[in-house]
Amino acid sequence: MVSIAKQQDTASFYNTHATKLAAQYQSTSFELVHESWIAHLSDVFVSHSSSHASSHGSSNTSYHTSSPSASTDPKAYSASINVLDIGAGSGRDVKYLAEQATSQQSVAVYAIEPASELAAIGKSLTQDLNVTWIQDSLPALNTLSEISDLNQANLHFKLILLSAVWMHIPESQRLQALTRLAQLLEPQGKLIITLRHGPSGDEREMHQVSIQELETLCLDLSDDGLKLTIIDSVKAEKDKLGRDNKVYWETLVLQKVNKLGNAIEMQSTGEQS
Repeated sequence: MVSIAKQQDTASFYNTHATKLAAQYQSTSFELVHESWIAHLSDVFVSHSSSHASSHGSSNTSYHTSSPSASTDPKAYSASINVLDIGAGSGRDVKYLAEQATSQQSVAVYAIEPASELAAIGKSLTQDLNVTWIQDSLPALNTLSEISDLNQANLHFKLILLSAVWMHIPESQRLQALTRLAQLLEPQGKLIITLRHGPSGDEREMHQVSIQELETLCLDLSDDGLKLTIIDSVKAEKDKLGRDNKVYWETLVLQKVNKLGNAIEMQSTGEQS
């Protein structure tokens, strides 16, 4: 049985140490933290298309890709997209994602953060951007659902980012969580999940995670319309915030596939160089 007390301790930790944690998170950039998968944003944002690539630099990570038409033709992109950041913290990633809006593409970012003190910092950081902050959490994301129903928006997302969150979700809730995420993705939408390995080092509860478990969970999705496939993975990434050398990360890029289960574009990579 899931320990509610331990979950509350984790949430309390983020609120109690919000200022310190925000400073730590803001000490490095989105591009550095997410360099292993940032190339995939070329399928999401006009700002990351090949015509804009020079303004964003390039990653040292190699990907086995077949370039989609959207990455070379800005007209192939959706004119308006929704992006979801779950575990948005103090807003570093939210800010970057919202700033990808251009005259050719509007970007609405929904930031999910259960820790109110961290979210308050994030709201201040992103107050001039198209960002909606919501106090909510997996596996159900009930508040997001209520907002979607209230606005009759039927929200779906081109990109969902789940950075440094999966290890907080108990194993017994992960199939429900992944099912909910699959429901929220647009067809061909991408889901980014980072997996933290190593000791917690404080009162936050962290559960074991693995790529193999996520592969199994993808197969266990019961609805034919909710098929996810892992299209990219990076293993053994060093912790970008310089914490204990026992802490390392893996990153998975999942994509919602069509009902026949056909994968779209990329295949899994090897270890990060």
